[in-house]
Amino acid sequence: MTLTPSGGRMPRRPASGRPPAVDGEAIARAVLSVGFSDLTFATVAARLGVGQATLYRHAPNRDELVRLGLDLALRTEEWPDLTGHWRPLLERWSIASWRAWERHPGAVIEAARGIYPPSIVALSDGVAAALVAQGFTASAAVLAVDLVFDLAADSRRGVESYDAPVPAGDGEMRRQIERQWHAPQAPDASAEVRAEMLRAIQGDPFDWFRRKLAVVLAGIAVELAPPHPSATDITPRTTGTSA
Repeated sequence: MTLTPSGGRMPRRPASGRPPAVDGEAIARAVLSVGFSDLTFATVAARLGVGQATLYRHAPNRDELVRLGLDLALRTEEWPDLTGHWRPLLERWSIASWRAWERHPGAVIEAARGIYPPSIVALSDGVAAALVAQGFTASAAVLAVDLVFDLAADSRRGVESYDAPVPAGDGEMRRQIERQWHAPQAPDASAEVRAEMLRAIQGDPFDWFRRKLAVVLAGIAVELAPPHPSATDITPRTTGTSA
């Protein structure tokens, strides 16, 4: 008995589909498609149409999935230019950073765990170098960049934490905090302060971030930015010789 039919040819097996190509870029796209909030090996493997064992060959743990996704998100973001005076430059970049985190819910929470892809380093280096070119010391430039980028990340982290459902199922964290500030006041509590705090909690988080950013930039101007030359430091230019 033989498995070879008469004529000596083996029966042709039905053609199977080509397995999906899997590499770092494809995994990163799948991570962004799934979203950081729902990121698991199972969801990414399903999005790619491969088994989890195949995915593990390219990304040994969930942190690597996060790193690949973050790197692609930041590399493909539309970032501002690095021209112009340092103050509007830092403002543009901090706002762009806030918006980038906003576009990818859950990403800033992951970054807070210390997962820094190469693109974060490159972006920070570029902005800091632009400040050095305007007279900042390297130390002052790094501190200024860290301040505005940290502010954007902390603000977005707060927004996502406040808007997350609480485990007990009692609405969102933001609603719970509002109820606490609506609670009966202690005898020495200021009604005006309570009212302002409620306005901050209930208001537009981006507007609140912009107000804090203005304070940070004012502090950078005083503490870190290179001093402007005073009028007494400027030597008048002569345009000709006296008769």
